[in-house]
Amino acid sequence: MKRTFLFVLILSAMVTACSDGATKKLMKALNSSYDYDGKEVTLTGYAIYKSGALIMNGKTDVALSNSNWQQDSFADVKMNFGKEPNSIWMPDKFRLEDVEIYDSNGQKHGINTKLNLKGIVHYTHKDWENATEVKEESSSKGKLQIYGTKSPDQRAEEAKKAAEERKAKTGDPNDYTFELIVNEVSVAE
Repeated sequence: MKRTFLFVLILSAMVTACSDGATKKLMKALNSSYDYDGKEVTLTGYAIYKSGALIMNGKTDVALSNSNWQQDSFADVKMNFGKEPNSIWMPDKFRLEDVEIYDSNGQKHGINTKLNLKGIVHYTHKDWENATEVKEESSSKGKLQIYGTKSPDQRAEEAKKAAEERKAKTGDPNDYTFELIVNEVSVAE
């Protein structure tokens, strides 16, 4: 009995490690350049709902994993929230088996279904060093500039320091953190 369990456990680990080769190759490219910014790609894996994810503009954050039981993710994606095609849904209080994923045909799937998620790549930190997150709001006393908790100078200094640390560590100062904005969901073969 113990040998059978150990064999199944080892076999599961091997199958997981040998996940979709095209996705692994694409992930290497996505994590080393901005070549795919704004381009449509397909990633294959299991959807993992990120705890604490919010629903904003009808979308929610989901992670992709190589395994339906492993919580290590390799990509962040934004999916439509709801019960329409190409979306994910779960009640306010849910168990993992309550999560519903709808493919492009409107067919419902659970989290144990390996999926192809097609969408547009968006690098979340591209040109971050040059960005100014100043928002103007009107008030009775004129326009206010809101910087959040840090000024643009503080943000720029933090970005510069992070770029120097990345360059020292990897030889490349760029931050290739990205998310996939999903527009099509299908079941992986």
